[in-house]
Formats: sequence, structure tokens, C-alpha cells
Amino acid sequence: MSEAEQRRDRIRGKVAASQARLQRDSEALPTAPPRQSFPDAYPPEDYRSLAAEYPWLTIAAGVGAGLLLGAVLPKGAGGKLGKRALTAASLAAEFGLVLSRKAGDTASESGREGLRRVGEATAPLRQRASRSGSAARSAGLTLAREALKIATRQRGK
Repeated sequence: MSEAEQRRDRIRGKVAASQARLQRDSEALPTAPPRQSFPDAYPPEDYRSLAAEYPWLTIAAGVGAGLLLGAVLPKGAGGKLGKRALTAASLAAEFGLVLSRKAGDTASESGREGLRRVGEATAPLRQRASRSGSAARSAGLTLAREALKIATRQRGK
């Protein structure tokens, strides 16, 4: 055997020993716990869902945009623009109040309608329960009278 073949065999032996040691050591290691997926692993589909998931980020972006616009716009435009923005904000607030009142009235009407329907649907059951209660009461009174009669007879003996 030549010297090159001896070296090659020695290297193959070292590689085989290393692979056996690696296999033996990897079997002794504990298994890694499964990775948990994070709820925000997927990006939001639109800006509304982004704002719902990250409300503080939305507020910070609004503040940043306001600061940037304040730095870019000239001083005279701020007064006029501020008055218009304040007017638009107050109109939006009034519109929101009107919509909320309308939604509240609609919900109240729906609730009353639901209670009326429940009352109509349960009226026969309530009547039957009332009749059954009256019948049970009269039967109980009859039994009590008979028990009193029997008790007075027993005392008399």
C-alpha cells in the first residue's frame, strides 16, 4: 500500500469515528421544544386591521405625520388650516353623535320588538302554567279539607 492510500484510509477512519461520535452524542441530547407561532406572524391585510392590531403605533404615526406637516407648512397656513381642521373635526364629532343616537334608538326598538315577540310566544305557556297552578291549588285545598276531616274524626274516637 502506498503512503497516499494509508493517509486516505486513516482520514476515512477518522471521519467514520467522528460520524459515530456525533450520532451517539446527538441521541443523548434532549429534543428541542416546538416553536410557538406568534399571533402577528402574518402581516395585516389592510390599514384598518393594522390599526386594530397596533393602536399605539397608529397614534405614534399620526403624531409623526402632524410634526412633519407642522415643519413643512408655512406659519401663516397653519392658522387657516387649523381652523378648517377644527371645523371638520367638530362636524365629524356631531355626525358621530347623530349616528350613535340613531344606532341606540334602533337597538332599543329592536329590543322592545324582541320582548313583545317573546311575550306573544310564551303567552299560551303562561296561561297553561296559570291554569295548572290554579288546579294544583284547588286540589291542595281539597286534600287539606279532607285531612282536617279525618283528623277531627280521629280525635273524636
